[in-house]
Order: sequence, then structure tokens, then C-alpha cells
Amino acid sequence: MAKKATIRTRRRGKTYSYSFNAGKNPTTGKRRAIEKGGYATEQEAYDAGVAAYADWKSGNIGITSERILLRDYLAAWLENVSRPNIAQLSYENYAFAIRMRIVPHLGGIALQDLRPRDVDAWLHKLAAEGLAKRTISNARVVLSHALKYAVYPAELIAANPCTGLSIPRSAPANVIPRVIITPAILSSLLKEYPEQHKYHIVILLAFHTGARIAEILGLTWDNVDLDTGRISIVQQMIKSKTAHGYFLAPPKTKTSTRTICLDGHIVDALRSWKRQQLENALQLGGAYQCVYEATEGRILTEARIEKPPEGSVLRQFVCTDRFGLPVLYGAFRQMLQRHGLNAHSFRHTHATKLIEAGAKPVDVAARLGHADATITQNLYTHDTEEMRQETAAIFGNVVDKMGL
Repeated sequence: MAKKATIRTRRRGKTYSYSFNAGKNPTTGKRRAIEKGGYATEQEAYDAGVAAYADWKSGNIGITSERILLRDYLAAWLENVSRPNIAQLSYENYAFAIRMRIVPHLGGIALQDLRPRDVDAWLHKLAAEGLAKRTISNARVVLSHALKYAVYPAELIAANPCTGLSIPRSAPANVIPRVIITPAILSSLLKEYPEQHKYHIVILLAFHTGARIAEILGLTWDNVDLDTGRISIVQQMIKSKTAHGYFLAPPKTKTSTRTICLDGHIVDALRSWKRQQLENALQLGGAYQCVYEATEGRILTEARIEKPPEGSVLRQFVCTDRFGLPVLYGAFRQMLQRHGLNAHSFRHTHATKLIEAGAKPVDVAARLGHADATITQNLYTHDTEEMRQETAAIFGNVVDKMGL
């Protein structure tokens, strides 16, 4: 039977305080006490101490039961621990992983009964369903983060059942094959979506920068310096399923905030497109759509003749249609799918061609916004025929020098 906490009270001058034992510091091993004062009566101090102990015992996630189903724990952890500390898009990804990947398989097990064998069986089941390694890894990371919190500070379990488990080797590396965009494919796309089409500049920016599509769609003209030939990636456009709308949000990671140097071809294309946007605005007059950033980054549009939404900020997006409306991720992705491509095809091509041409992996990683060059090489480079021929030639030179 679990030992109940002892809530101590004492008088300090004209007020009362509570204190209770908070276990040992995991770093120093010394016992800790939590104490707070300023209460008018001893009973108030005691009641506050009981509530504080309940919060501390549950890691401030609202769980005081000694046993709880994993699905209920994950729901509390997601809303009370994760949501206040992560970006909206990350929250939605966590929620999706919990709802679709974790709870259907493990949700009915009590948190305290969950064992490494259960988690391992779950990982193998996801692999058997044909999910890619990265998808399985992302789900495991979410579960591991939640269980780590259950160990400390919530102290609901003694150890993390995810520790030491790896993704099954049977899981495919990529369910969707990464396609190199050849000159013929690019030419076909640009022919179908010519210079005045809304997708034309998106295609060119994706091909010339390797930036994520969401980053490109989030570009505003104040992020673009045509004189120096640079763009600054400081935000991305995301669609929130829970908030029902499109938002401007920070880039995916800290290293994703970056400056990308542009080549002359894309600078000329941007200059031309900016002139085209001005012509479109002149032709449509007051009917031309203005894009605003409202509360919490929500994107709103209004005709130029209308009054701007209260508290909003005008944003001049680079990627718009002829009416001034921003290009949306979902529509662009569907267009790519019709051509047998996906959102990472341009990024994959950009990185591969740079590495193939001799660019340093660390420089390519910085351009793509990766913290580690290994990520770039593992995810986005492709063993092309040119690379294979170059490798053979290098070894031929080695043999020649050996005199064999």
C-alpha cells in the first residue's frame, strides 16, 4: 500500500506555511522539501499543501490515481505538458501520432503495466503494416517523451519501457520513393505552369533553394533582398486541423531559421514575378486581395477596398495567384502528386545535385536548415549515375598510382 504524504504546517509570524517531502534530487541524491507560506490560517495552509502535493505527485498533469490507462495518461500529458511548450504544428503531429499510431495498439494497457515487450511488439506491428521507419520512429519518440515524464517528475512509473528499443529492420526506409527532378521533368512543369501562373514561382524557388514548400509559401517580400540575392527563412505557412485555418508559424527547427544565397536565374525570376504581381494589383484595383496576419499568426484575406481586420498586420506574400490570394500547401501538393512527385522531390533533388557537383555536405546542410550534415546525406542525397561513374574513376586513379 502506497505511503501517504505528510503535510506539515507551521506558523511564521502572522501567517502559516506548508511543507512536504518531495523525494530525492535525481542529480544530487539529497532529499528535497517543497514549502510555501503566506496563508491566513493553519487550515488554509494545510489544504493548499494537500493540493500542491497532488500536483507535484502527478507532475502537474492532473492525474492523482495510482493506476491509469495509457490512453488517459497520454491525453493528459499532451494537453497539460506538451501543448504549452511546443509549436502548434508539433502539437498536431503529436496528437496525430497518439491518436492513430499509439492508442489503437497500446491505449487499453494500464500505464503501470506497460512493459518493454509491449512496446517492442507495437513497433513490429507498425512495421508489419508497412509504415516507413521515419513514421515509426516519430511515433516512438512521442511515446518515449510521454513515458519519460511519467518516470520523472510525475513518478507514476519506475522506468521508461521505450528505453533501448530500436525500429525493426523490416520497416521500409521510404514508403514514398524520392524522385530526382530531371531537366525534362522541370521543363514539363514550367511549360504547364508558365511565368504568370501561381505555381511557376513556387516551382522555381523549390528547385533553386531546396527550401521546404511550407517555408516557400510563407515567404513575404520583406524576407527577400533582390539586391544582395538572399532570402531569409524566418517562418512557414501551416494548416491547422484543430484551429481550422492557415497560420504563419516559426520554422520547423532552430536551424531552419536561415539565410539562403540565390543564383542569378532565380533572382531574375523573382524580379519578373514581383512586377507581375504589381500589374495584377493595378488591373484588379480595389478587388485585389490583401493578405493579413491576425492573432496567433492566422492568415486572413480581404479585398483591398475593404477595411483590414482589427489588430491584423498586412503581409505581402511572394507566392500568390493573380488575385493576390496566397498559394496553399494542399493544392500545390495535389498538383505534384498528379505528376508523380511529392513535397520533398525538389528538396531531394537540390541536395543531391549540390553534393554531386562537389558542394560540401556541411554547406548543403546549412542551406537546407539541417543541424547535422549526416541528416542531409542520409535523407536527401541520391546515388546517381554520375556519382557511380565518379567513384569508379577515383578508384581507377588509385590503382594507377599503385602501378598495378
